[in-house]
Amino acid sequence: MFNTLDRIGHPMAHWNIVVIVLHERLETLAEQVRIRMAKAWTGPQPATFKTARPSDIRDEPFTSFDAVIFVEDIESNLSSALSLLTLFEEHSVPMIVLTEKPIEKNNAYEFSGALVKQLDCDDSLLCAMLAGILHRQQEVCRLKQEISLAHRFQGGMRTEITKIHEELQLAAMVQREFLPKKIPSLCGVNFATLWRPAHYVAGDIYDISRLDEDHIGVFLADAAGHGVPAALMTMVICRALETKDISGSTYRILPPHEVMARLNEGMIRRQGQSSRFATAVYALINCRTRTMSISGAGHPPPKLIHADGTTTEIETPGGLLGVFEDETFDQVDITLCIDDRMLLFTDGFEQAFPDASYDSHKHNYKLPTDRYHEEFEVIAALMDPNKMIAAIDRRLDDQSGSLHQIDDLTLICMHAGSLDDQPDQEYVESSQEATIKSP
Repeated sequence: MFNTLDRIGHPMAHWNIVVIVLHERLETLAEQVRIRMAKAWTGPQPATFKTARPSDIRDEPFTSFDAVIFVEDIESNLSSALSLLTLFEEHSVPMIVLTEKPIEKNNAYEFSGALVKQLDCDDSLLCAMLAGILHRQQEVCRLKQEISLAHRFQGGMRTEITKIHEELQLAAMVQREFLPKKIPSLCGVNFATLWRPAHYVAGDIYDISRLDEDHIGVFLADAAGHGVPAALMTMVICRALETKDISGSTYRILPPHEVMARLNEGMIRRQGQSSRFATAVYALINCRTRTMSISGAGHPPPKLIHADGTTTEIETPGGLLGVFEDETFDQVDITLCIDDRMLLFTDGFEQAFPDASYDSHKHNYKLPTDRYHEEFEVIAALMDPNKMIAAIDRRLDDQSGSLHQIDDLTLICMHAGSLDDQPDQEYVESSQEATIKSP
């Protein structure tokens, strides 16, 4: 037997229409309806009409019926009718319900998708409605097939999205392995860090490492772009970073300008035909003599906060990393005083603190602003790097859109305390000093 889908392209196939009587006293009326419909039928395809009770069709597949006509007594209990209506509705079989008396709109039958008419409805009109819904049913079945295909595609897409999500989580874990697990504290010079990727992985990378008994190297880089491409670039940067020349039992600590030059050369050598670049800053601190040398490569200038609260921007001229092979990098030398502090940060802070006067409906509330200078001035009153990081972290959380920041954020705070503050402490666990937040 053909079902509705089979009849597409088979204009001479018979429609199979069943008239179901739900109550014994209406069996005669149901037979009369069958005879009337068979005589009045003038549809584009032949139709076969038959009467049946619910028990007669229980073992037949619902797809064997092209349409169903219910002859119903509205004064009877509807529960038996509704259960059958629901089954036909689930199988997308069109239904007409004929009642002895008028019935109110928005009734239970209409809720099941059935067309409700009275038993004395004109035969020609009833046949025309039946022909209309049968013709429409071909399109309904086609759409049902497409929905089924869409559900299968959706399931496959959900699986792929889950796979990508898991892979990105793994990538985030791998990238965190490149961050320092321990932050050195040497001769009263202490550090704290904030690292907030905008997505699973970040284009920001930093390193704070003890180079010998006196020196600590502080490195911060921001790869161009966001997401996975920028994160992969940070891996190249980490591979190319050299801070010491070691030969046998001797070593030489590289000055910042040379570190930058070697890093630039290594990036160009490793990136092949790609044209990705990065900004970076590197500071070499002699914690015992309190001297610091800094070189930058197109990076935002670090802020030096003096003991009296005044702030100086340390300009570090130098081109972007990974662009020109013969690029040279200048070096700035600074003498640190007790209670001097320094902030090294990436350019994400320019968009982290939107201007309140901007109209968020025009999508310009994330335009770069200078408000981060004000925020840095506030934390400049604090001496403890951990408290500085905690304060800026809270302020970031308070900003509109902080859950969907558009750029990675990294901040390194340094405090030059007394030489006798921590003479024997080599390292402080990064879990206590570093603030790392996932998006």
